[in-house]
Amino acid sequence: MSSTDEELDPGPAGSPSKAHQVATRPLLIAIVVVLVVAIVGGVWLIQGSRGGGKNSAKDLMANVQVAPVGTVAANPQTGARVADFGTSLLRLVASGNDNYLVSPLSLELALAMTANGAGGQTQAQMLQALSGGASMDQLNAFLYDYVAGLPSSDTAKVNIANSIWYDESRGIDVEQSFLQTNATWFGAGAFQAPFSGQTIKDMNACVSQNTDGMIQDMVDSLDPSAVMVLLNALALDANWAQPYESPQVSQGTFTSADGKQQQADFMASTEAQFLDDGLATGFIKPYDQDAYEFVALLPNEGVSMSDYIASLTGAGLLNTLQFASEESVVAQLPQFSFADSLDLVDTLKAMGMTDAFQAGAADFSNMASNAAQLQLYVGDVKQKTFIDVTPSGTRAGAATQVDILAGNGYLPPPHEVTLDRPFVFAIVDGASHLPLFLGVVNSIG
Repeated sequence: MSSTDEELDPGPAGSPSKAHQVATRPLLIAIVVVLVVAIVGGVWLIQGSRGGGKNSAKDLMANVQVAPVGTVAANPQTGARVADFGTSLLRLVASGNDNYLVSPLSLELALAMTANGAGGQTQAQMLQALSGGASMDQLNAFLYDYVAGLPSSDTAKVNIANSIWYDESRGIDVEQSFLQTNATWFGAGAFQAPFSGQTIKDMNACVSQNTDGMIQDMVDSLDPSAVMVLLNALALDANWAQPYESPQVSQGTFTSADGKQQQADFMASTEAQFLDDGLATGFIKPYDQDAYEFVALLPNEGVSMSDYIASLTGAGLLNTLQFASEESVVAQLPQFSFADSLDLVDTLKAMGMTDAFQAGAADFSNMASNAAQLQLYVGDVKQKTFIDVTPSGTRAGAATQVDILAGNGYLPPPHEVTLDRPFVFAIVDGASHLPLFLGVVNSIG
């Protein structure tokens, strides 16, 4: 754990500290392992794209000057504890025989933005789950420094966008300090728009653009009590350092978790790093310029997938990867592609984040000046992911959605009806409501 125990000293965006270069590389790899398929979790580069895409929402950050990032005293255990968040996440969601894909960092950033609006016990629970109890400033600084130091190139391209959407007409008085903090640390855009079908389209366009079309319909619908939505989107498109040639790809048989025999295209290569944690063996395959790595771990015969996942810890994964053996590995990787969609409310409650989901108990006083009056709480947390592993490389995307609801019996804003096209009318008596007159207006004048 020595590589994650060094202090983190956040510097300007794009200027990673020495500690970041040492500490975040194993963290990135560890979280990638957590995903089993090993891609999406740790691929980040904050672009501050203000949501991306053309939409009808008012950009509230257009004239905001992002404050410079100062030095924050680091918690040297933050990296390992963030890795623990990833292993806990996988352990709680991967409980059956389906394919599973989670992005711990997409969720980490979306919830960290949300936590910046929380206070008291609500924030304490969120920070405990996200970082093992680091302070809000420490977590902000760690994530800022982490993502600022991640490489991006034409052959290992990454993109991320964070955005905050809210409808002022629904009575929420958003704290400008909340928006400023998330703009400073996470490059988040802020948009004011009525929560209509058009706004849902705008949100989805933002996510689609920033995931290269891999996540098309992140926001299915919005609860009538929703007053704010926080979104994170990320994308990876990376080539292998040594792409597979045609002779290296051949058909083979994959035995699924339920025992079925499936035909698959296997990609063969010889890799230079061997992994063995006592319960599983595996290999590391680098992407171009060694910017990122694909990590695979195969549970030993007699070790079930559920038992293996239950054994995973952030510290254990970091240790396994830090001490990978420089030995040749004849590797066979099946070509695969799938998408996943998860509702994470129960998962996060199981991780100790309970108050945030309870109207009246949740404290989001740093998010809005009238948070207590509206009884703001987190109504839903959703994540959608996609991965495609081919002979040339990997494409992967993820998006996370956090819905903030008002729980005080809050009513939606008044409906609007403009009689600017043909309509039916009636004149009725006030007691029986029987019509004295009924009519249709098809034209005026």
